[in-house]
This record gives sequence, structure tokens and C-alpha cells, in this order.
Amino acid sequence: MLQKLLPVIVIIVAGAVGGGGGFFAKSMMSGGDKEAAHEEGEDRHGKEKKKKSGGHGEEEAGSTSYMKFSRQFVVPVVRRGKPKSMVILDINIEVDNSQNESVYALEPRLRDALLTRLLALAGEDMLPQMLEDVEKMELMKAALLETSREIMGDAALNILILDLGIQNY
Repeated sequence: MLQKLLPVIVIIVAGAVGGGGGFFAKSMMSGGDKEAAHEEGEDRHGKEKKKKSGGHGEEEAGSTSYMKFSRQFVVPVVRRGKPKSMVILDINIEVDNSQNESVYALEPRLRDALLTRLLALAGEDMLPQMLEDVEKMELMKAALLETSREIMGDAALNILILDLGIQNY
């Protein structure tokens, strides 16, 4: 009879010891986090440091933040029905901090509108030429800003092109 109960008793005791150890470790960790947060919030002279707020794809810079798209934009450049090159763009939109959370709900509509505009610009031969002509790049950014403002309103402040790649065929 004792041989049948011994494994059950060992499991219960091990569970209680493990649970107690886990509770102890958690209480020690949360106490350490409070001290670390206190040290992070103030330097040695008692002055408060400004903390960066990290959210979904946003970086704080004054009163603006940056909306980062989840994927890059891939735009084919087609001439006479044949693909000539492929343009890959990593685009961010500078937004007002007061509306930075609400703009992520608009991401699907923004991607659709920006991709449509990029395809139109590719048809006008703007995308391949923007590497050689800075004015073409600025015209493209202005067109994309206009498109994003149609959806976001005045929350869109600027278009940032972080990365650009062109693959010729």
C-alpha cells in the first residue's frame, strides 16, 4: 500500500516545493524590477531621466513618431506589357504623436493607396529615375504624402524612404 502512495506523495511534495520556489523567485524578481526601474528613472543626482516609450513600430522624436509598415513595398516597373525592373521600398510615415495609435488601424488602407500610387508612378517612369534625379525622389515623396493625407488627414507629416532597391531584368 505504501509503495502505491509513495509516488503520489513525492509528486505532491515536489509540486509544493517547486511552487514555493517559483513564488519566492517571482517575488525576488519583482522587487529587483522595482529597484531597476527606480534607478532607470533617476540618475545619481536625483534628476529624472526621460524614458523612451516603445510601441508597435514607433520611435519617439519630440512631438512626432514614425509609423513603420509591417512589410516593404514591392513595385514592378512594366513597359509594353513586359516587366523591366522591380523596385523595393521601405517607407515610414512621420505622424503626430497625438494620433500615433489610431494610424495603425488604417495600415491596410494606407498600403493599398500607397501601392496604387507607386504603380501609377512606375507607369510614369518615375521610380527608376529617382536614383539619378533627387527632384524625382522629392516629387515621389510629395505624391505619397498627398496620398497618405487623403486617408490619414493631417496626422501624416512626412514620408521617409529608409531603404530602396531596384532589380533590373
